[in-house]
Amino acid sequence: MNAVLAAFPRRSLVLKPGRGALGGWLLGLGALVLFGGFLALLAVEVVPEIRDDFAVRETARPAPGARIVEGRCRSRLFLMQSCDVTIAWRGKDGGGTRKLSYLFVEPHMGSWNAQPMADPQRPELVTTDLGLDRLWNRVGTAIGGAVFAVALIVGVMIGARRTQSARGQLKALSGRVLEPVPVRFRGWGEGPSWIVQDDRGATAEWPVRKSDKPFVLDEARGLVLALRDPAGGPAFPLDEKLRLVTLSPEERARILAARGAAAG
Repeated sequence: MNAVLAAFPRRSLVLKPGRGALGGWLLGLGALVLFGGFLALLAVEVVPEIRDDFAVRETARPAPGARIVEGRCRSRLFLMQSCDVTIAWRGKDGGGTRKLSYLFVEPHMGSWNAQPMADPQRPELVTTDLGLDRLWNRVGTAIGGAVFAVALIVGVMIGARRTQSARGQLKALSGRVLEPVPVRFRGWGEGPSWIVQDDRGATAEWPVRKSDKPFVLDEARGLVLALRDPAGGPAFPLDEKLRLVTLSPEERARILAARGAAAG
């Protein structure tokens, strides 16, 4: 280990980010569009239909003047069910059609049957026994889906913000004379990232690519190679290929040779 540290050049070094912030922000934008669209679907279609079904659930009865003209259910991951139903109805004051969308959690055990239901006083709120029987299930599914979507959007945005912050720290370190130090590898974080702890007990988290592997100095003790400002501050771990620091071919070869000699 000492041979590797001694082989490192004592000059100003340019550091490279393991993973750029742009990808994180693009992922966050994608999550915002995708799950924001899901939240919009809940607000525009699912929630109003649940509200209407609560309004008629006590007075709804089979509606002989209504019929299901189109209906289709899809199963996702065996438990998540989504159904789209179109009902045509006719009463003494005229008729119309209504499209309904159901989301509920239930094991997929085959096809579902649905019968049109309506409050005679409010035939425009025609619904189905399928939706009424699963009304509280639909409420729980909508709440759970909304919480999951918001949590995912927030999580991705926080991850992108952390990556941006780490990039700022790296920019502040880059171009300085840094000392090579052993740090303890504390594992992988989200994103992904590396979490390391220096000899002073300070921890730091740096975004990397999934394919990156740390430059191991002592596997038994969990020590990896990092660079740090001699005056203090966070330690920046290096990858096994020394991709994250700008070195000359001779410097890189000398460091790798020192590691090989130490391993032998």
